[in-house]
Amino acid sequence: MSTSLIGPQFAPLLGIATVSGAVMLGFLLARATKRDHRNRNRHHSSDLFRMLSGSLAGKVPGAALRQAARDAESENFWDAIEAIAATLRPRERRELARSLERSRHVLAECRALRDDDELRRELAARRLALIPISRSRRVLRRAMVRGPETVRLAAARALSMQRDLASLGWLLVHADTLSTRPVQALSGLLRSFGPRGRALLVTALERGIVDLRFERAVLDALGLSRCRSARVGVEARLRSDALELRVAAARALGRLGMGESIPALMLALADPAWPVRAQAAHALGRLRAAPAVDALAERVSDRTWWVRHHAAYALAIIGSEGRDALCELVVRSDDGFAREMARE
Repeated sequence: MSTSLIGPQFAPLLGIATVSGAVMLGFLLARATKRDHRNRNRHHSSDLFRMLSGSLAGKVPGAALRQAARDAESENFWDAIEAIAATLRPRERRELARSLERSRHVLAECRALRDDDELRRELAARRLALIPISRSRRVLRRAMVRGPETVRLAAARALSMQRDLASLGWLLVHADTLSTRPVQALSGLLRSFGPRGRALLVTALERGIVDLRFERAVLDALGLSRCRSARVGVEARLRSDALELRVAAARALGRLGMGESIPALMLALADPAWPVRAQAAHALGRLRAAPAVDALAERVSDRTWWVRHHAAYALAIIGSEGRDALCELVVRSDDGFAREMARE
């Protein structure tokens, strides 16, 4: 429309509207293009997923699968691998990995682990976790040794998925290389090495672990895994000078579920640190430790609320003997706090 027809005072507004319209149109076209690209990628990933499934079922020849993998874009390839890996048994995953070990996508991730970009190396480690072959284990081990810590953790997780005990042995010797990781993350990593890995953890506990945080993670991992062969080593930590280890040991003994630990936990009820006393009481409750009824009843009068709480609830869990002790406290205790907790 001519500016002479609408008046010169509206010309700037018309220009702004024209530019805004062009920007909006460009935005809508870009979004539509991105959506179409995403839909095509999803479609290609689904096609490759079906071929992977067919290969495992013996319905798709290996050559056809390798050709499909060669033609796929990297993102589509790894999306399909990640999707199918969650459905496979270890033997099937190894079989699939052997079919794809020379894929350009796998080789590209092996090269990426030597990259200077830390985030790219983490991504490569996560992807190679899904391809349990000797080449991926070699490059992941090198990445774990090289670091830095974030890459080391990603590589260690990948190796744990492949049950690579050599890397677990390295971590136990070089525990300080993951010293800033949260104990919960370390415990999850150690547990993921599986049953054979637990034997290494028990041996390391018996020999002694230099890094305190890592030792706590080992105790948590063995307790959560209910590794009964670790009992003696775990009980020994109840006598440690480190408060964190005594707490972790009491918690782990409760999780192990072994009546043989009752005497050691009863002694821990007298620990000078209240967190240890609280965890020992909680563990005795989990063990339904009838021999500990009198000792737990004494702890209901503890000066710390958490110890009283765990001792009283442990008595309630133990059964009739524990409930009788609680009733006795309600009627006869001179400690008002103990009576209140027993009533609860």
